[in-house]
Amino acid sequence: MSNSVSNSQVEPKIKKHDYIFLPFIKLLPMSVTPNHLSLLRLILALPIIILTCTHFYKTTGVFFLIAAFLDGMDGSMARLRNQETKIGAILDPTADKIVNMMVFIGFLFYVKTNTYLTLILAIIIIDACLFGVALFKFFVKDILPKIDKEHHYEMGITPMIHSTKVSQTGANKWGKIKMVLQVIVISALLLFDPDTSIWIHTRLALLPDIVTLLHLSFLLLLACIFFGLLSLYGHIKVIEFDSNAK
Repeated sequence: MSNSVSNSQVEPKIKKHDYIFLPFIKLLPMSVTPNHLSLLRLILALPIIILTCTHFYKTTGVFFLIAAFLDGMDGSMARLRNQETKIGAILDPTADKIVNMMVFIGFLFYVKTNTYLTLILAIIIIDACLFGVALFKFFVKDILPKIDKEHHYEMGITPMIHSTKVSQTGANKWGKIKMVLQVIVISALLLFDPDTSIWIHTRLALLPDIVTLLHLSFLLLLACIFFGLLSLYGHIKVIEFDSNAK
């Protein structure tokens, strides 16, 4: 897939945290692109779901942390090397959603309480909706303008879809917060025994002994749902439908 960037494109805005990944990016040849890292994350989804369903949680945690690291690295790599592409803009969130959903689906075989099952199912549904909206925005913004209008009817593209406008693509701040929280809670639940107290509050008596990692993850999962809904609202808000289109 092509990662070339035309000279007319605006230089990507490099973020401060991009330099955290710079030493690792320098180790990779220029032939390795951000899209390759996103594809690697998609490949990691298979062992992640298999290991989670077969209860090898600590090994799953290692694979998940690798995927999370690559997630942060591919965006920084695209900006630092000026290798941002339209296909990468959809491939990156696709890899995010699939990897996270695979872990949460695996948790459905592990978590036995109805409360946690409800929370995990809610996150899976929200992630599926976010993925669907992202695909729709990508289609309207980058694919639809390239399709000859004469073929719209044949492809089932209605006038309302044709007249739809998307003012902004890409992740919003709420989605990024949700992603960070999900990495924290998923990593903690996979790498440590959820039914034991976490080390720091056991040693320093910050919390009662009866408070376990599973209890703390409950709050984080609620926060993931909250920020997920805010992110979904933010994505839908930038889509303008023309109800008068005929």
